[in-house]
Amino acid sequence: MPRQPTPLLLAATILVLTASALVRGIAPPATAQAATAKQFSFAIKQRKLDAADKVVRVVKGDTVELVFTGDEPTELHLHGYDIKLDLKANEPGKIQFTATIAGRFPLEVHRFGTGTKAGRSHITGPLLYVEVLPR
Repeated sequence: MPRQPTPLLLAATILVLTASALVRGIAPPATAQAATAKQFSFAIKQRKLDAADKVVRVVKGDTVELVFTGDEPTELHLHGYDIKLDLKANEPGKIQFTATIAGRFPLEVHRFGTGTKAGRSHITGPLLYVEVLPR
């Protein structure tokens, strides 16, 4: 008569298979960790970006947060993802998205200031680029 597997043997087998899957990166959804956002901070002063590097590089699937502060009201637009941000003077504003489209996308200022002091800025070119690399 064949022997029946014991509950302890079954539990050990499941543990070994689960550990093997985790080592290979095949984790079940319930154990997968939540992705943390990649955050980049920028200051806009006197209508210029106060940053040495004007290219943000992320990988497709990343959650991205672009945090801006500025010395005057500014309308920002991330092309490709079609996200706009109305930035208030001296208050942080955030553009957040999941990088689902690979490519190089310009982030432009559509307008500086408010009312009669407002000025369009498409002619100055992109403020920065967001590059989304394929996985």
